[in-house]
Amino acid sequence: MIELKNISKSFGEIKALDKVSFKLPSEGVIGLLGPNGAGKTTLMRILVGYLQPDQGKILWEGKRVNPNSIKHKSRLGYLPENNPLYDNMTIKEYLSFIASIRNAAEEQINKVVRECGLKNVIQQKIEILSRGYKQRVGLAAALLGKPKLLILDEPTSGLDPNQIIEIRQLIKRLAVKKLIILSTHILPEAREICQRILIISQGRIVLDADPKSIKDLEKKFVELTG
Repeated sequence: MIELKNISKSFGEIKALDKVSFKLPSEGVIGLLGPNGAGKTTLMRILVGYLQPDQGKILWEGKRVNPNSIKHKSRLGYLPENNPLYDNMTIKEYLSFIASIRNAAEEQINKVVRECGLKNVIQQKIEILSRGYKQRVGLAAALLGKPKLLILDEPTSGLDPNQIIEIRQLIKRLAVKKLIILSTHILPEAREICQRILIISQGRIVLDADPKSIKDLEKKFVELTG
């Protein structure tokens, strides 16, 4: 469905991405792994149009796209690592606001509320929610507009064990009908929920494989990124 060809990006003398190329299917969970500073977040920001690559191109179903175009962004849902929310709003108010931006009907709000387990807290202010519930709100907002590609940057970071299990189960359910790119530092998480992993180091893809085909993923990760 989506293909990246020779994507490169530099910040001054630092080369964040160096001719990154890969193809992705139309559904399932793809894990993007790498140490801090490897280029994961830069790659995600280019995919969603927050950054422009210095060179390279993105293809959607064989056609080149402008990642900054409204058409491209309408096909995406994005949950950044810092998950910016309006704390003074209730969940209902926030999702209604995002829905108005993405031209999503009221029935879509009701659907994502059910999918993300927010029905019992829908009228609560975001500022009083636990981090786990805030992540659910961010996921719900990312799902509005029926995106075909969902990009999640460290969605379980900082959550307690029960919250991590809940978010992972939700991601698995969502991946049945859409493509999810998931950035994570947690190797067991990648093995559990990803059908394919891309390991990035110093701006380059150093491994593209099914995590279950790798006997010792932790050891392989250290070999490739250490």
